[in-house]
Amino acid sequence: MSSQRVQKYINDHAFCSECLFKDWESFLDLLYAEGGHISSILWWDHCTKKQQRESVGSGGYKDPENDEYVYAETQLYREGLQTYTLDEIKEYINQERKTGFRYGSKYKSHDLVPSFNLAD
Repeated sequence: MSSQRVQKYINDHAFCSECLFKDWESFLDLLYAEGGHISSILWWDHCTKKQQRESVGSGGYKDPENDEYVYAETQLYREGLQTYTLDEIKEYINQERKTGFRYGSKYKSHDLVPSFNLAD
């Protein structure tokens, strides 16, 4: 169960039914400061509608700030993160964003964004 402050942050900043935020670092800082943890991360590819044809993601959500962009849901996720520290989570996220994902030679990620499942 997340704290009231974390729940308010989610209500105010998540732009879809997933815990998906433009500023994911601020969310994680608050979550861990409040004693929370995440259990898993699902990756989304933030790309233009035209880039989505070659994206590792499909479907997803329209970017609420720019109609030309979407958050395309990938099938890439990582579980078992309950025991990770905040620094370890951020390091993992930054490494994956830097490296990116590819499916074969045609499909690639553009700007990976994590969404979070909260640990109980």
